[in-house]
Amino acid sequence: MTAETINIYGPSFSNFVRTVMLVCEEKKLAYSVGFEVAGKEVAFKSEQHLSWHPFGKIPVLLDNGLVLPETASICRYLDADKALQPDNSLAVAKHDALCALISIDIDKVLVREYLLEFAFPKGDNNSVRFDVVKEVQPKAATVLAIIEKILAEENSLSSAQFTIADALLAPILHYISCLPAGFNLLTDFPKVEQYLANLMTRPSCQKVLIAKKL
Repeated sequence: MTAETINIYGPSFSNFVRTVMLVCEEKKLAYSVGFEVAGKEVAFKSEQHLSWHPFGKIPVLLDNGLVLPETASICRYLDADKALQPDNSLAVAKHDALCALISIDIDKVLVREYLLEFAFPKGDNNSVRFDVVKEVQPKAATVLAIIEKILAEENSLSSAQFTIADALLAPILHYISCLPAGFNLLTDFPKVEQYLANLMTRPSCQKVLIAKKL
């Protein structure tokens, strides 16, 4: 890793881009975010983007010739001294499994199926399809109950020692907390709500997790 500014390719509102931003903040790494790379605009899913990530996903890390896709891999690369990861092999394996759970299953329900309807409404005149939201709410609540259970388990998620798993989950929970009354499901899960409140005392979270109206 170089001492130069790292480029995080992708929009700053993306929860996965925000995960990488959080890691950079925690590691005190200089970085830029957006679709401009080396002074040139690189369009989303353009030929250049697809050469970096064959499925046109974000974020992509660009670091002095290195091109690295996939959020968890990017975070592990940035965490060269392993300060954001456990210090024994069993705990590392559990942490990596938790990162995969957040990146795949939790993200799918809470972001792709629930939050995106608020962020990019598909109803008439770009209105939120509240019938769709209401249909997904029970599934979203089930996922939050799973997070609540994980938080109750020893050596799992903990705001006391910030990890890559925290960086993956924090942007998702923060976005849900910004939803209007009746849709901010965190209020039904006190451990999740307190976990996020604790995370928001960190300078990195205060800087990166800026409220965005959904």
